[in-house]
Amino acid sequence: MRDIIKASGVSQGGIYRYYSDLDEILVDVINQVNAKADYKHVIDEIIITSNSPTKTIINLFTFLGEYIMENLSTVGKIQFELTILCANHPDRQKKILSNIAENESGQYLMQQILHSIHEGISLGCFQPEISIENLSTFMMTSIDGIVRDVVLQKCYGVFSNDQVQFDEIRLMKTLCKSVLLLLGTKEGEDTSWE
Repeated sequence: MRDIIKASGVSQGGIYRYYSDLDEILVDVINQVNAKADYKHVIDEIIITSNSPTKTIINLFTFLGEYIMENLSTVGKIQFELTILCANHPDRQKKILSNIAENESGQYLMQQILHSIHEGISLGCFQPEISIENLSTFMMTSIDGIVRDVVLQKCYGVFSNDQVQFDEIRLMKTLCKSVLLLLGTKEGEDTSWE
């Protein structure tokens, strides 16, 4: 709190009028970021303008890669820091998480990808190689891993020097192609990346 008071130039009394501790400041920052991270309307537009389940999936993964790239230093870094904080301080986890206003855009994006998968199966576009439950778990853990590693490299300098450069667009493209392969995309389906 002393560092925040010093950096902000606000008096100690001024800070403590609004916040009783560091966790309340963290929650407020996260809630402000979450309020700005509502992209459901973009997802809806992608669904309306895509002409097939395959194209919808490709376009949703394209959007996700671009979103991660544009918001890495705020949303990605805060999410990463919060994960570490909660893992190392389970006693603070309940207090922090119970006061965060949930942004459901990420869940909505996953729901729409899964809806497109089910639609593609019913239309005969997809003949899945694995269960949809396993595919869903694969997608979520892959996205989390991509975000984590890109944040580590670009925000913290981990995995730098001569090692491979993590590119969120390229990684999302690879994940999307993997998902389409696991879906057994029917021959003749347009799987080109725009």
